[in-house]
Amino acid sequence: MRMTLTCDYLVVGSGASVMAFVDTILQETDASVVMVDRRAAPGGHWNDAYPFVRLHQPAAAYGVASKQLGRDRIEDSGLNAGMYELSSGVEITSYYHELMRDVFLPSGRVTYLPLCDHVGDGQIVSILSREQRAVEHSTLVDATFLTTSIPSTHERKFEVADGVTCIPPNQLPHRASHHDHITVLGGGKTGADALTWLLSNGFPAESISWVVPRDSWFWNRRSFQPGLEFFDPVFGGLAEQYEAIAAAESADELCLEMERIGRWVRLDPMVRPTMFHAAILSEHEVVALRTVNDVIRHGRVRRIESDAMVFDDTTVHVPAGSLFVDCTASAIETNVNDQTPVFAPGRINLQMIRQFQPCFSSALIAFIEANVTDDAERAGMTRSTPMTDTVDDWLRGAVDGLMNQAGWRASAPVSEWIEDCRLDAFSGLIAQIPRDDSEKMAVLGRIVAAAPRALGNLVQLTASSV
Repeated sequence: MRMTLTCDYLVVGSGASVMAFVDTILQETDASVVMVDRRAAPGGHWNDAYPFVRLHQPAAAYGVASKQLGRDRIEDSGLNAGMYELSSGVEITSYYHELMRDVFLPSGRVTYLPLCDHVGDGQIVSILSREQRAVEHSTLVDATFLTTSIPSTHERKFEVADGVTCIPPNQLPHRASHHDHITVLGGGKTGADALTWLLSNGFPAESISWVVPRDSWFWNRRSFQPGLEFFDPVFGGLAEQYEAIAAAESADELCLEMERIGRWVRLDPMVRPTMFHAAILSEHEVVALRTVNDVIRHGRVRRIESDAMVFDDTTVHVPAGSLFVDCTASAIETNVNDQTPVFAPGRINLQMIRQFQPCFSSALIAFIEANVTDDAERAGMTRSTPMTDTVDDWLRGAVDGLMNQAGWRASAPVSEWIEDCRLDAFSGLIAQIPRDDSEKMAVLGRIVAAAPRALGNLVQLTASSV
């Protein structure tokens, strides 16, 4: 027997971005929502994350607008000491599970269908029972543009010989003690997480090999602290960033300037990074990672043997019995040049409209959906800023991000919502600055003055990089 449900929004997924969208829709409208997800619980990829994963950014600006994540505290130990807390994967999954149980479902306006597939046209199929049902809806909300590849579920792109132990980082806490040597594959944030976990737990740096196919630029976490005690690195740093962008004559020059002013860091000062995935490291993490001396830079591994790794141009030997940790999954699954609009007839394509902030972006899209009716005005606020692979990608996304911000500022309801939104911690901080604090107001004035010049030069830089 086919059952039919009716709702205003049919939402595919229940990951972080979707949860942020639905939360704001519930706050801003009386709409009904059906959420369909292949997973058994809300929280998306966090349900499959490795056990030592933590947020890259402070918890204060992650999650949904209506519910605080974390305790808004400064950590006093570990590699994030002195900065605002980074929630663990367990804390984040609990946050989303509680949000569904205690807020969404009790609202009476959310129907949650876990372990189900949306096969198109509002048709839903249970993964377990194969029961089918139809969902009549006004708007489909598609979050597939924000899909990421994660270590525990991605498909390897290299061969592993029989007898070689190659694991995702999920298994590292259980397997590390059984090996005298560990080889970490992947130069991004997951590889860095695996290494810092090993080093923090006493595994000797001299017994680690690290395969880095491409070096990466990383954001300095000090630039993203949601407290006025960090005014100088956050707002002073942003002023310097906009001024650097406005003055740069090339992307390479800008990269070096971003490093000089402390916004970006790299792991080896002698190697020019070619990757930029917007991952974030603390200065303490950088120091720890630099203790690993056996860094292998020969591109991607093609095959792992019992005592060697085969690359396109060479073979590198490693101690027999080394434990290989596969951290090669890429966060980028969508086309970085995709220009699919967020709003389309009968459809909302959830995408980032502020670079690297999917939760804030989705919550803001929901607010715009509920409060802005003019199609041209909506389009001017919601240019896509996809995940990036290179610095050139970041520059192109920054153009659209700054243009979006101009649209938000031009709308009183949108700008007021952003100022009050916990997912945009910095706007709230600006509101706390006394207007008679001439030094801080001068820094904010520099940001305002440099932003349009930065946008103009970004347009020139991106044109020359095409």
